[in-house]
Amino acid sequence: MPSIAKLIDELPEISQSRLVASGFGVWVSWKGKLNNAVQNTLREYGALCIVKDTDQALWFCNTPEIFRALARLQIWARVNPMSIFCQVIPMTFLVGYAMEYAISLPPELERQETPVPDEFEVVVHPKLKGEVETIRGLTTHDAGMLEGLASVDWLGFHADQGLDYETIRKWYFVVKPLGRMSDKEAILGWRDFSAEIIELLQRLGLKYISDIKEGVLFFPLDNFQLLRSFCSEILTLIKRVKDDPEKRYWPVVMVAVSQENLPFSTDLPKKIGLDWNRLAPDFPHVRFMDGFLLSEWFRMNEARYGSEAVSLDSWGTIALREGGEQIDHGAMQVVLANVLVGAEGTCCYYCGQVNHEPKNCPSKSLTALHPQVWQKLAKTDIKDFTKGFLEVDTHVKEESFADDMLELLNSSKGLDGLMARAVFEINAPSQLRTLRVVWRSRAKEWPESMNQLVPQEGEFIWDALQHIEAGELEVAEGVIKDAQLKYPRSYQPHSLLGFWNLEKGDKTQALFHWQEAERMSYTPLQQGYIAFLQARLMEVDGNLKDAINTYKHANSASPTWIDPVYRQGVCMVKMGFTGQAMDVFSDLIDRDPHIFNRILIDPEIDRGRVQLMSSLWDRWAEADEEVKAVRERVSTLTTDISKRFDENHSFFEPAIEELERLENLGKTKNYVAYRLLLRGTEKFDASLGDEVKREIKRIDANLDYQSDRVKSIQKEAAWFPFPKLLLEFNKDFNFCVDKINWIKTQRLKDADNFRKSLKLLDEIEERIDTLQGRLVTLRIIRDSTLFVLMLGRNFIWLELLGLGLALVGIPATIYFTRDIQSNWILDAIREQRWEFTKGFVIILSVFCLAVAVIKSALSFDKRKRELFDQLDEESRSSASRRY
Repeated sequence: MPSIAKLIDELPEISQSRLVASGFGVWVSWKGKLNNAVQNTLREYGALCIVKDTDQALWFCNTPEIFRALARLQIWARVNPMSIFCQVIPMTFLVGYAMEYAISLPPELERQETPVPDEFEVVVHPKLKGEVETIRGLTTHDAGMLEGLASVDWLGFHADQGLDYETIRKWYFVVKPLGRMSDKEAILGWRDFSAEIIELLQRLGLKYISDIKEGVLFFPLDNFQLLRSFCSEILTLIKRVKDDPEKRYWPVVMVAVSQENLPFSTDLPKKIGLDWNRLAPDFPHVRFMDGFLLSEWFRMNEARYGSEAVSLDSWGTIALREGGEQIDHGAMQVVLANVLVGAEGTCCYYCGQVNHEPKNCPSKSLTALHPQVWQKLAKTDIKDFTKGFLEVDTHVKEESFADDMLELLNSSKGLDGLMARAVFEINAPSQLRTLRVVWRSRAKEWPESMNQLVPQEGEFIWDALQHIEAGELEVAEGVIKDAQLKYPRSYQPHSLLGFWNLEKGDKTQALFHWQEAERMSYTPLQQGYIAFLQARLMEVDGNLKDAINTYKHANSASPTWIDPVYRQGVCMVKMGFTGQAMDVFSDLIDRDPHIFNRILIDPEIDRGRVQLMSSLWDRWAEADEEVKAVRERVSTLTTDISKRFDENHSFFEPAIEELERLENLGKTKNYVAYRLLLRGTEKFDASLGDEVKREIKRIDANLDYQSDRVKSIQKEAAWFPFPKLLLEFNKDFNFCVDKINWIKTQRLKDADNFRKSLKLLDEIEERIDTLQGRLVTLRIIRDSTLFVLMLGRNFIWLELLGLGLALVGIPATIYFTRDIQSNWILDAIREQRWEFTKGFVIILSVFCLAVAVIKSALSFDKRKRELFDQLDEESRSSASRRY
């Protein structure tokens, strides 16, 4: 059984409503398949399908036309029977800030169930009886309380079959070209494009009126289906002409206005009562209710992005919907404070607002530039921009704008204060606080202007500036004259006179003095700044073409300064050439991502906001898609760093800090944060790659060094005479050799191998140090053993040689000296030959030992080298290399 509660549960929950409207709700339930005539008729008469299920639906209509639609259906059902139940009830329509919509019903109407009758049946809530009976031919009768429905006395619905009940929903569609028809460029552009539109009208069989003098083209659209078809055709035509380089496109503003009592005559555009200069080009403007009805085929956006309450009669724009788009796809949703865009009037030179004069501008109380506001804005989610502007509307009232805004700028540190400071920072170059910086700066280009400031110099000019800021124009005039007498060739007095005349309301004299100041200035920074002031004056005065040319002149003087280029784009938007402006903005965003946020919050580009928000969406969607992959990459890099480097490594701590910063950027839903994340990740990848390459190079160099040390240790230890005593030594030695060979065979770019190699390298170095410590003892033992062996060999050979000589020499001496008498030496030898022999042997042994020691000491190093070289040759010839 159909239940209205089931439909209500499917609706989105709207916590904060952008729009609340009362009207008529229709609960429709049916058996089988719903006849298309029901949906088409309800839509034709202005009913919007809120939610639909397989056997029931909820519709909303803001006018009594819904009763004409039901009358039409009831008459048609008498010829073509349908099992449909329709209940007409009071309903409240709710719209959120993302253009999502829902409905609200009294509690007793939310819990209804009803079986579907076998015929077409309509019941009306008793509160709507008066609305029904205002339409001729419609009557009601008492139906009493019905089973499953709310406990009220429902009314039956009856339509007189003899009446037509035709809808009064008809429109005039007006197409107006941008620019003045007196300009040659506008005449040629509109002539070519209007021919395309007229061809379309003729193909659709539409009658039209063309005002050649004003360039306006308008025609009637007598039903909703025709409105939908033409909107689709004209948007397709615009897209096709724009994409075709051989065809000439000219921007136009378009509006579909209800016919009501408006005559189809040449003065129709004047009677509509619209400010054509504030309409966004290239998108048809329709009432909100018509936009919601068309949103099934088109993408709808607000024409004004203020936070003021809107109604179903407010204006919105529609654009072609690509296949598969969601309702909120295709445009950035940032609602500006109504106090910033709601008023109409003359634009303030300093801040661009239209609710106060330049002399009362809050920016005059700001003494310093705050470029850091863009960094703070980059850390804020874009969805919070709207919240901040809503808070601005809460704190700032239009009737006391200057005082409330100044208090907000100076005292608030919340989201509302951030958004207010950002809006006022957009036009900072045209404000008096920038003049202070230019006077003090010794830089030649804008990027260095804040870094090369000197103390305040000169008399009179600073006092005059303070008087202008305080609004003391009479006092300021006298001080400026004194400055002119003191510095007749300086640009500073003339720059002050420009602001003085501006606040006096004499724009002609202001422009003259700034031209004089530009002529007297001597650095590119000063020349570009003074030219910028002139261009800004032309812009607020409505001379947008001249302003664009002067901004170009300022940019030629200071090519690295982006503000003149940005203002060119703003002027194009004000002229209605939003597509060309977006090309300028796109280049700027590539140069400085903060321009993206500036466009989102700039109230002065309200005319082209719809198209700009749609164009920015493409960049946002692209960046958002890239960031999804980069977030995973950052997570992977964090894991990689932890695997690759030890916590004590010099690269570990700064790397983790940078990755945490990048991770936080990834959590911020802001285009600038996204770009910083993408750039930061790319830069970190490069630095990580460089660090890994340096470490691998260091590892390879260290391995070569440690290998040489191992070779040296092996060479030294190979001659140790007691190898069985080297168990611990050999264990450490073999560990070093094995690990060196393992590191040399691994792919060190792999995180695990890299981390393990660094760890092993430290352990290898430690063990080699231990081996070298042990090697001292081994060397002592080895060298001592070798020396003893050499000493023993030399001593034995000398001893044998000496004994042999003694064995031959002593008997020979005794024999050959037998005839010699009275020689006490020979007599003593003969008498004590054995004692002499023993003494001689002892003396000979001591002598041989001494000679052996000397000989061994002198030949020890040479002999040791010979033995080591012999060992190396044998090792190279008999064993394979292990390291």
